[in-house]
Amino acid sequence: MYPIPKYTRVTLSKHAVERMQLRAITEDMVNQAIRDPDRAYLEDDGDTKFIRKVNGVNLHVVCKPLPDESKWLVKSTWVRGEDDQGNRVDRYGRYQGKRRRAAAKTPRPAMAGMLLNGFLIATVMILIGVLLYFFLR
Repeated sequence: MYPIPKYTRVTLSKHAVERMQLRAITEDMVNQAIRDPDRAYLEDDGDTKFIRKVNGVNLHVVCKPLPDESKWLVKSTWVRGEDDQGNRVDRYGRYQGKRRRAAAKTPRPAMAGMLLNGFLIATVMILIGVLLYFFLR
């Protein structure tokens, strides 16, 4: 069998990033699966599938090796036994219950939200003032 390269750098494709957000998979989980997999398979098209139990779930990561750059290109990733909404499913795709793990939360800058709220309040107050001016004169 062909030996699997031990690249340390990882690049995420646009598709992989979308799937990770949809399926509540973090970049750290993907890196763990690639760097220390429980199992790794070379697929017919030259891609490599890494499988590792991370945070209690079986994470599958499909990567394309980029030997010129000595890194992996992550093409897709998923959790075995979950659908895209994180609900548990059996091997035939039948619903088995709600999500067991929490979705990854994306941090929101607090200051931007406060500025936006302040801007909206100021705009509404100005509009009310203009309306009162025209109706009361």
